[in-house]
Amino acid sequence: MVTLTPRLDAVFDKLHTCRAVADIGCDHAYIPIKAIEDGIAETAIATDLNQGPLDIAKANIEKHGLLDRIETRIGGGLKPLFAGEADQIIIAGMGGEVISDIIASDTRIAKSSGLILQPMNSQYELRKYLIKNGFMITGEDIATEGFKVYNIITARAGTQAEYENDFYYQLPPYLYSHRNFRALYDKKMREFSKVISGLSRSAECDSEKLSRYKFYLEEIKRI
Repeated sequence: MVTLTPRLDAVFDKLHTCRAVADIGCDHAYIPIKAIEDGIAETAIATDLNQGPLDIAKANIEKHGLLDRIETRIGGGLKPLFAGEADQIIIAGMGGEVISDIIASDTRIAKSSGLILQPMNSQYELRKYLIKNGFMITGEDIATEGFKVYNIITARAGTQAEYENDFYYQLPPYLYSHRNFRALYDKKMREFSKVISGLSRSAECDSEKLSRYKFYLEEIKRI
């Protein structure tokens, strides 16, 4: 049986019973393996941009006797998939802007499935991209792993009103009651303060960005 880290376990927790799941940039293919072993999915597709990581994933799949249930495919982003063949698509462990680019590269495929996204950074940009481009955020989770804090975002095709307050793309109000919100709050406080400090010391200060992050810092203090 596969044992997942807290980050991956939080991603896995967003899966629901389905016909097929696809893991983009699958790393060791732990989530597809566990999805099959736990009876969450009938089949799975594990993809990666490079052959080396895909070979490691395939070796793990073979070790668990699941070569007949999990297919490995090489390719970037959503290119290895056909529209609708996966009920849920996982894109985890990448930057938020990279995830946005992957979705934007083939929105037809992205909109044919539910999305489980775990951005390592740039959550603001990812939320804004989704809401502005025909997706709705259906849920979020916060996972902690040591001193690290992770956001997990689920989304699907749909219409969602844009936030009137730009700060909500940084910290949506529905996260405030989450059991791990304090860890995310502290992380964002550090992030905003660091950006403000760096811009303030810069010889060529981006005054617009500095003003925006000062606004974020005041908004987070109101929570």
